[in-house]
Amino acid sequence: MTSERIADEDMPLTVFGKEQATRFGQQFANEIGGSENLRVFLSPSKRVLETAQLVISGVPKHVQWSIVTDNLISKQSWGTVNVHNRAEIEGERYRVGVLRYHFPGGESGAEMLFRFDLFAKKLEQEISGDAAGNILVITHGFELRVLLKSLLGWTEKYFESLAHPLHCEMKRVAYDNGSFILLDEMRVHDLSKNPNFVRRQQNS
Repeated sequence: MTSERIADEDMPLTVFGKEQATRFGQQFANEIGGSENLRVFLSPSKRVLETAQLVISGVPKHVQWSIVTDNLISKQSWGTVNVHNRAEIEGERYRVGVLRYHFPGGESGAEMLFRFDLFAKKLEQEISGDAAGNILVITHGFELRVLLKSLLGWTEKYFESLAHPLHCEMKRVAYDNGSFILLDEMRVHDLSKNPNFVRRQQNS
């Protein structure tokens, strides 16, 4: 399999992925309106960078933008996961809880949460220092949900109840009077739509 030969962070966008990113760029260009400033934070990943480039190509010419790659929002390291042990590891991960599981040879949920909490604090400092303009964060589906948990203060139980955002799905967050506010709804994780999926541990 391709994923066995190429490191995850080096995998490029597929043709369909490029189409999705282009459509998202059009949506995002409409969303930012007359704003003149845009700061983009990226997870260190080739396909994330390619997504950003397609999005930036669609923003209005008057927008002044900058791009920063930040390791704090990188994809969680899955360590020694491969096609042979993935099913077993994923089953155990969901039984333990995705925010608590420690991948063999990889990163623990606690380590991942720590760096996303650090990024959330950094983001708040950025916004507090310069309220004008927009900030776009591009990372991976699960990691976007983790970032929202860090920004919005979700409990682990609530986090576990939610489904991943779709590819190139926008989640808008506003900052008002010292608090982050989610402007879009999150979908609930529906086990009935995938009865063979491991039931998630419901932790408080």
